[in-house]
Amino acid sequence: MRNRLDGVTFSGMVLNGYHSLLEKEAEINAMNVFPVADGDTGTNMRLTLENGINNAKKTKHLGEYLKDLSKGMLLGARGNSGVILSQIFKGMYLSLAHDGVANPGEIRDALISAYMTAYKAVVRPVEGTILTVAREGIENIKSQIYGRTQIANLFSMYLAEMRKSLANTPNMLPVLKSAGVVDSGAFGYITILDGMTKYLYGDKSVKKSSGAALPKTEVAATVDTVSSFNEDSEFKDGYCMEFLLQLMTSKHYKEVFNIKTYLTALKPLGESIVAIQEGSIVKVHIHTFSPAPIITLSQAFGEFVSFKLENMTLQHNETSKKSEKVEKPKKEFGIIAVVDGDGMENLYKDLGADIVLSGGKSMNTSSGEFKAAIEELNAETTVIMPNNPNTFEAANQAVLLSERKGVVVIPTKNAVEGYFALSMDLADAKPDYRIEMMKSGTDGLDVITVSTAVKDYSSDDFKCSACDEVGVLNGKMVAACGGLTEALLSAVKKIENIEDKTAFVVFLGKDALEKEDEICSALSVAYDDKEVQIICGGQSVYEIMVGVV
Repeated sequence: MRNRLDGVTFSGMVLNGYHSLLEKEAEINAMNVFPVADGDTGTNMRLTLENGINNAKKTKHLGEYLKDLSKGMLLGARGNSGVILSQIFKGMYLSLAHDGVANPGEIRDALISAYMTAYKAVVRPVEGTILTVAREGIENIKSQIYGRTQIANLFSMYLAEMRKSLANTPNMLPVLKSAGVVDSGAFGYITILDGMTKYLYGDKSVKKSSGAALPKTEVAATVDTVSSFNEDSEFKDGYCMEFLLQLMTSKHYKEVFNIKTYLTALKPLGESIVAIQEGSIVKVHIHTFSPAPIITLSQAFGEFVSFKLENMTLQHNETSKKSEKVEKPKKEFGIIAVVDGDGMENLYKDLGADIVLSGGKSMNTSSGEFKAAIEELNAETTVIMPNNPNTFEAANQAVLLSERKGVVVIPTKNAVEGYFALSMDLADAKPDYRIEMMKSGTDGLDVITVSTAVKDYSSDDFKCSACDEVGVLNGKMVAACGGLTEALLSAVKKIENIEDKTAFVVFLGKDALEKEDEICSALSVAYDDKEVQIICGGQSVYEIMVGVV
């Protein structure tokens, strides 16, 4: 066993990690559900690491090896997961650049630098991903690393903590819960580190393949793939855009390139943005509906070395077609919910609800509708979320009428409570614990609704006129204003412990969609320490519903 690490040993570790990833590439691809089912996380990570290995010369100097490895990974990075992986190894290089041999403390610092570098490279870091796993993995053990710590033991501890973190990723990302998987990028990184750690213990049993398969993204479109996107298709997912930009010095281009200014210009043009600069090369990954402005913006500074543009709606349709061919197994655990609005219906399905009943404006779903849903679901354990006090008894009656065992009604009073209850569901846990966790989802939650008064109203502590916008906090009317945004802000001020809250989740009704920018801006300005998330719910009665946590 050793407590020093040089370039030759680390190169062996990386190669073993690469072959470990290669073995599970298909499995990782199948797990990728975040953010669109493009299904190529494993391939992107493999190609990224492969390019780094091919670019790196074997040398005993650890810093020199990492320099070539990280540069090759940067230039070969594919997809969001590949870019983040390349940044993790770049962070290691930045910390160990001058070290020919590293001791345990230096390796610890390098792993901290790795996740910090990756976080900085992502415009909007999302927890519950490879970023979280890399961060928690080292932060949870850094105090246990001493000068005498064996390198193999250090990586074993790091790996163990990352696995714990991985198991928790579905709790951070509802889309993972609904799919019943952990984050694919995080799983891929752990797969690499597993192979690297095994190398230190002398386990080099991972067999080298005869050759790596071409990435799926490079396969030409076939008649079948084109047929999944035609003149009648709805273009709803945009493009995945990825390129390497060579900055140019000719007078035809802008002289000064600033990565922060460039990122600021990119933000309104897309989502899932990662932009990093390595010398005169800029690597960009972005999801967008309009590629042209991004191309124009970029060509003001240089020209493309490589460029990829993929239709994510086509990718999503292909994945959906494949899933439709698989017969669904009998449900062990099922969820029924009542909502109003197409956006809310789609959201609940994405979060894992099996049957979403459209309650309409009244939300008065009948016992017969609930009973039919229970029978259709045919689950061993069924959870019903009525999402309206007026529907509790109908749901309870349906339980008696169905005569099925294992049906539980969680008395959610509105769709916001139902949303947070679903967000706490643990897909792999036992039914009783899943129900307990879902019930806990509303703990500490404040709910605000804003809707238009249909008549004058007056009581001892509240009054409003017809057509006023009325803000309701946890079932109590607290604000009456002339505008939606004013009513919302007035209601928020009534939350006693608002300083302890961290986020607003705003659900916009169909009559408030045009107010999205105004509402987001108003909340962000008034409460600049809190996150604002906007969701288009499309509900009929409430122009705005907000969960404050």
